[in-house]
Amino acid sequence: MSTTSIGLDIGSSAVRAAEIYADRSSPSLRRYAQVGLPAGAVVDGEVMDALAVSAALRRLWSEGGFSGNKVVLGVSGHRVIVRQAEVPALNEEDLRSALQFDAQELIPIPMEDAAFDFRILDRSPTADGDGKSTVRILLVAAHRDLLRNHLAALRGAGLEATAVDATPLALLRVVPPTPAGPGGGGGVEALVSIGAEMTTVAVREGSTPKFIRSLAVGGAKLTLGIAGAMHIEPAVAERLKRGALPEGSPQLAQARRAVSGELRDLAEEVRATVDFFVAQSDGSAVERLLVTGGASQTAGLVEALSGGLSAQLYRIDPFASLGMQSVVLAEADLQRARATAATAVGLALWPFDAVESRLTVLPDEVNATRRARRLTAVAAAAVAGVAVLLGAAAVGQHLAIHRATDQVHAVQGQVTTLQGQVTQLEAATAVHRQVQSRAQLVVTSLAGDVDWVRLLGQLASVMPPNLSLATFSGTSATPSPAATASTTQPSGIGTLSFSVKGTGGLPAVSAWLDGLGRDPSLQGVWVSGISLTRNGGSVTFSSTAGLARAAASNRASKVEP
Repeated sequence: MSTTSIGLDIGSSAVRAAEIYADRSSPSLRRYAQVGLPAGAVVDGEVMDALAVSAALRRLWSEGGFSGNKVVLGVSGHRVIVRQAEVPALNEEDLRSALQFDAQELIPIPMEDAAFDFRILDRSPTADGDGKSTVRILLVAAHRDLLRNHLAALRGAGLEATAVDATPLALLRVVPPTPAGPGGGGGVEALVSIGAEMTTVAVREGSTPKFIRSLAVGGAKLTLGIAGAMHIEPAVAERLKRGALPEGSPQLAQARRAVSGELRDLAEEVRATVDFFVAQSDGSAVERLLVTGGASQTAGLVEALSGGLSAQLYRIDPFASLGMQSVVLAEADLQRARATAATAVGLALWPFDAVESRLTVLPDEVNATRRARRLTAVAAAAVAGVAVLLGAAAVGQHLAIHRATDQVHAVQGQVTTLQGQVTQLEAATAVHRQVQSRAQLVVTSLAGDVDWVRLLGQLASVMPPNLSLATFSGTSATPSPAATASTTQPSGIGTLSFSVKGTGGLPAVSAWLDGLGRDPSLQGVWVSGISLTRNGGSVTFSSTAGLARAAASNRASKVEP
């Protein structure tokens, strides 16, 4: 039987999804896409702006062409707990009931606010200090508020979560354990995913997770450090951080000096986390360090991580174990995705994992409406059956009829209760839709809003020093209602006009074009009416440029429902 699964990773800087197809052969990658998020929409793994995330997810599904709307969702952050624990040796049903009351000692979340799942790692009971039989379990828990915000963003995009997995476990799933053998292998491995605002360290021995920790550090701090030190736009700083300019260029050297301290601190955080595991595990040495994440592409970061660690260091290729014959993605896009796709691929592999390894913290109440409908159908069938029974029953069967009627009344009582819950959920959904609609009106009214202060500062940083502006004018384009309502927005949001004078002749004009062409806020830079003195020293000319979407302000992204 063939199966298709979609994994959804909601990160701090982007949303990413991977679609995997499997039949009797090994799983194959079919689709992968990612769409950026506005700053502040997701912070420390928590959705802060569900409206902005929903909009990004709708665009992700439109651009990625995914075949369904059911996903395996990943969650991470300080309110997602993954840990091992020793618990009394009970069967799984009794153990789940016991954890409802006793897990408070294992996780820092009140049990009434937590959704949790577990699996038994070692089914051979051992005796604790009091002689009681215990088993070792892997426990996953998440705060319900965090889950509600994620699921609200999915509903706003027309998506449905079939399971909710902890992203550190998805990261372990994407890279098969190194097999032990006569020539080596096996042993302890640490997988490190360095994102924009969060770094995840997951340690395993063979296929068993041993240690999980999330660090509130990432590549965004490095980008902001470069932007602040060099007074440039974060988008330009991001490209410098990843070594976009040739080696030896002054700008690249300045960028590396600006973040050398933060880069060392980030690497030290990761090394300290690995050292902490080693100290807690009776000296189990980490043999391999596997690195992934968008920020791992930062020039010099991988080298900084390897310093001071004896482990061998490798970069994770999330597509290495997948078939690629049916993927709908260009090779260049696949190459760029290798650093960021690990979590989404690991989530998409969730249905293909062993049944006992599939943990999910999807809250039970998510399926309340579905269960209410099923119970309504069961109650209707029960009532019909009782009616037939009453019509055909003989006098000697009255007692059995009475028992059946009591059962029907009990079911009907459950149906009434669940229907009341459905009504409450529908009222809350209606209010939520009204709030979303009003927030969307505000976002629409801010479409095309240009951040003129930032634009002028950026222009001053790229304009040649021997040229000056005689006149300057700018206009922003107000999108039509049809354009703002569509998923695909126009690329230009306004125009600029300049009158320029200075010295340097035609080379100064060329430097003008080159400088403005590097500004991500501008596009289609053009010059005309060039006037030179006879000796080629003084020069005057006119210039025009279009405003790219990078020139827009972020006021619309700050709208809160």
